[in-house]
Amino acid sequence: MQTLATERLIIRPLTKQDKALYITLYTDAKVMRNICPPLNKHAAEQLFESSLKQLDRFNNKRLSWVLIEKASQQAIGIQGITWDQGDSETISIGIMLTRSANGKLIPEEAMGALIEYSFKHLKINKINAEYQKINLATARFVKKLGFIAGAVREEDENQDCHMQVQHIKQNYITEIITEIAKEEKSLVAVSVD
Repeated sequence: MQTLATERLIIRPLTKQDKALYITLYTDAKVMRNICPPLNKHAAEQLFESSLKQLDRFNNKRLSWVLIEKASQQAIGIQGITWDQGDSETISIGIMLTRSANGKLIPEEAMGALIEYSFKHLKINKINAEYQKINLATARFVKKLGFIAGAVREEDENQDCHMQVQHIKQNYITEIITEIAKEEKSLVAVSVD
C-alpha cells in the first residue's frame, strides 16, 4: 500500500494511531445513517483491530486508507477497497467522512484518487460502489466520477443502488509517496506528471 497525495489531501494507509478516528466514525449515528446502524464502542474497536490485521496479511483482500486534509493536517475520514470474491480484477469501494468534512467535495477527490490508483497500479478492471437509494449525496458524486447504474436489488424506497466504473475520467493523484526506510521514517515523493 502506498500513500497518495492530491491537491488537498494526503491519503495514507490505516495505522494503529487511527483508532480514535475509526471508532468516532463507526459509532456516529449521523455518519452511519446511510450505511448501517452505528456500532457500539466495543464492536467498533473489534472491527478496527480486524481491519488492521487484514492490512498485515499476505494477499489481503481489503485495504483501508485515512484521509488527511493538507491545510489543517487533520484526519477527516477513511476509505477502502475490498476485492470481490472470485474476481481478482473487481473491487468495491467505500468512504466515510467526519461531519466537518461534508460539503467540501472531498469524496470526489479522495475516491477519484483511489479509483485512479486502483486502475493504474493494482491492475483492476472494474470498481463497484453500493449505496442506499436515499443517499443522494453519494449518488451525485459517484456519477461525477463516471460510475454507471447496475442492477438494483429491491423495488422499495431504501433499495441499494449498484454502480460500476471501468475507467477514470480525470487524474486526481499529484504524488505517490513511497516509504523507503521504515526505521528512519523516510519518505520519497514520486511525481505523477
